[in-house]
Amino acid sequence: MMKMIPHLLALAAALPITAFAQNNCLSRTITERWLQEHGKHMDLAQEAAQLESQGIRGGSGTMTIPVVVHVVWNTAAENVPDLVVTNILDQLNDDYQALNSDYGNVRPVFAPLRANANIDFCLATLDPNGNATTGIIRQQTSKTWFNPDSETDDMKYPPYGSSAWNTNKYLNIWICDISSGASGGLITAGYAYLPYGGMVGSPIDGLVLDRSYGTGLGDRTATHEVGHYLGLDHPWGDGNCSPGDGISDTPATNSPTYSCTNTSLMKCNTLTQYENFMDYSNCSMMFTNGQAAVMSGVLNGMRNQLINSNGCGGGTGSGLCIPSSVNGTIDGDFIDGVVLEGISNTGTGSTNGPTYHDYTAMIATLDRNSTYTVEVTNGEYFQDTVSAWIDFNANGTLETNELLGSTSSTNEFETHFFTFTVPANAALGSTVMRVRSVYPDTGEPNGPDPCADFSWGETEDYGIVINNPASIVAEQAPAMHTSNFPGHVLVEWGFAAKERHALVVDASGRTLESFVPAASQADIPTGQLAPGVYQLVLTLDGARVSSRFFVAGN
Repeated sequence: MMKMIPHLLALAAALPITAFAQNNCLSRTITERWLQEHGKHMDLAQEAAQLESQGIRGGSGTMTIPVVVHVVWNTAAENVPDLVVTNILDQLNDDYQALNSDYGNVRPVFAPLRANANIDFCLATLDPNGNATTGIIRQQTSKTWFNPDSETDDMKYPPYGSSAWNTNKYLNIWICDISSGASGGLITAGYAYLPYGGMVGSPIDGLVLDRSYGTGLGDRTATHEVGHYLGLDHPWGDGNCSPGDGISDTPATNSPTYSCTNTSLMKCNTLTQYENFMDYSNCSMMFTNGQAAVMSGVLNGMRNQLINSNGCGGGTGSGLCIPSSVNGTIDGDFIDGVVLEGISNTGTGSTNGPTYHDYTAMIATLDRNSTYTVEVTNGEYFQDTVSAWIDFNANGTLETNELLGSTSSTNEFETHFFTFTVPANAALGSTVMRVRSVYPDTGEPNGPDPCADFSWGETEDYGIVINNPASIVAEQAPAMHTSNFPGHVLVEWGFAAKERHALVVDASGRTLESFVPAASQADIPTGQLAPGVYQLVLTLDGARVSSRFFVAGN
C-alpha cells in the first residue's frame, strides 16, 4: 500500500527517529483516477499556466473561506479535541497570509518569489440552513480505519462517515484514521482532489487528514493539501523536468525533496526550491507569486462561491450587511424576477417568502467598460421602491456611485430596466449585486438604501464576476458557429488560436468543465448534461469570448 506524509517536521516530533517516514502524495493520483472514471482528461500543468496568466484577483482584500471540520472517530483517542482543529486553522492562516515564523528563512535567491496568498480560513459559524454552529461535526464510525487507496472517500458518506456540507460554499475537512498506526516507510497524512473537470461542488470535494500524522502542532499537511484543493500540483508534476506544475516561478524539478541539508541541491540543472509548501521537505515555508495567482484564479473562478459564502456569518459572504424587514413579503412586497446575463431568476417571489435571499450561487460575468441592463420585477404590491447596486470595488460596502438604478413601482409584477456601464477601474474577480423591493413606510428612508431595515420588503444578493473586456483584433474576431449533434455540440471560431482554454458553464454560472480545445473548434460532449442553456467561455490568445448552446431533453 502506497502511503504519504506531506510534511515530516511534525512526524519527527511524534515518532522515534528510527520510524522516520517519507511520503508519496495521493492527491494527483486520486484526481487523475476520478477524471478517468468520468471520461475526462485534464492537462494539470496547462490548467495552472492558464490561471497564472489570467492573473485574476478579487479586489485588494483578503479572501475568506468558511471551513467545516468532520471528526470521524472510532475510538475515543481518535476524537481529536477542538484545540487540534483550531491549531490547524491557525497554521493555515499563518501560511496563507505570509505570517509564518519561518517566512524569513527562505534562501535569498528565492526570497523575491515569496507571496502572500491573502487567504483567510474561518471555522463556520452558520450551517447551510443558517443555524449557528461551531464548525466542528463529530461522527462516530464502526470503521477502525479507512484505507486511502481503496476507501478514499468512505469517511464522507453514511454509514461510516459524515456527509459534506455544501462543497460550493464550505471547505470540508475530514479528520480520521487513514494510517492504521503505520510507522516508517511511506505514510499517508492527507490528500485532496484538485478542482478540475467538474470536481468542484461534488460531495467528495475537500481534504482528508490523518488524525495521527496530519494534525500535529506546527504540521503543514493541511497547508499542502489546501494548495491542491486550490489548483496547485506538486512542483515536479508528472515527474518530468518540463512542464512540471506549469507555474512560471517554481523551478524545474523531477522528483520530491525530503531534506533541506543540501542547500546547493540541483535537479533538472536548476537549484531546487525545497522551501515550497507543495514539495515534501521538512522546511517548507513559502508559496510563489505564480502559485498565489493560480489559487486566486481558482477562488475567483471555479470556487468563487466559497468567498461569496455566508458560512462565517456577519452578513453575506462578501461582507455586505443583511437588512431586516418586520413584516417581510406578507403584503406582496417581494422581488419576483432578476435577469442579467447569466442570471435568470424569475417567478420566485411569494407572500410567505424570506426577507433576505442569498442567490450568490447565480453568477453574471461582466466586462469592464461594457454596458448592460438588469431587469427587476416587483411583486404584487405596486408602491414599492425597487433598486439595484453592484459592489464594483469589492470592498463589502455599497456606495452611492454603485447604485445601478431605482424607481417606484406602479403596477403588480412590473419589470424595471436599469442600464449601467461597468467602471474601467472595477475590481477584477468576484463581487455581489444587491436588489431590493421595499415599501417606504413613514419614518423610514425615502429613497434607495442598500442596508436600511424596512417594515415590508425583500432583499436579494447575486454573484458577479468582473473581467477585462475581450480584445481579439478585428481581423480575428470570430464568427462563432455552433452545431448541435446527437451527444455533442461543436463550436467553431474561424481562426487557429495558439493559446486557448475553454470552460463549460451552466445557467447559474457554475463551471462544469475546464479543458484545452483544438486550435479552431471545441467539441463538447453533452450526454452527461441536463437539458438547458449552457455557455462556452473561451480564452483565445489572451482574449475572452463566449457562445451559448442548448442541450435538449431526450
